[in-house]
Amino acid sequence: MSNHINEILFALTDAEVEFVVGGGVAAVLHGVERVTLDIDLALDMDPANVENFLHVMHELRLQPRVPVPARDLMSREAVQRMIAEKGALVFSFVDFERPLRHVDIFLHGNLSFEELSRGARKVVIGDRAIKIMGIEKLLETKRAITPLRDKDLIDIKELEKLQGRSEKSKD
Repeated sequence: MSNHINEILFALTDAEVEFVVGGGVAAVLHGVERVTLDIDLALDMDPANVENFLHVMHELRLQPRVPVPARDLMSREAVQRMIAEKGALVFSFVDFERPLRHVDIFLHGNLSFEELSRGARKVVIGDRAIKIMGIEKLLETKRAITPLRDKDLIDIKELEKLQGRSEKSKD
């Protein structure tokens, strides 16, 4: 895993932020061999948790990609407005000096913390337990992407192989 990804995940975990990792990083942590640069997260939208998350983003010098106050994440109404008016799928935080450091927060209910926590699994990186999206949900979300990109098709194929191995080991 890339150092910048570990740095961000460790800082969030150390600050006791509640989140589930999705997207390419979750695929890699399940065993898919691929390159990924950003971190997709489902964040527990409890105001205290969002406050902790925003503090970590500030400490890491990650800022909203768009000119929208980060604290808008604390307002359900503001988030719904982003989705309805802008068609937003994620709220992005970036380091404009080091753009590889990039975090996307899922905004849609089907990718909510509550939804992704079901079937999530914990992986240990260093000495930290990180909650990641389960393979089944990861496959479901990858298959729903339109249009499917080449990297998504490869992820689906590899995740299906991993899922098959997992099911065989249960027998």
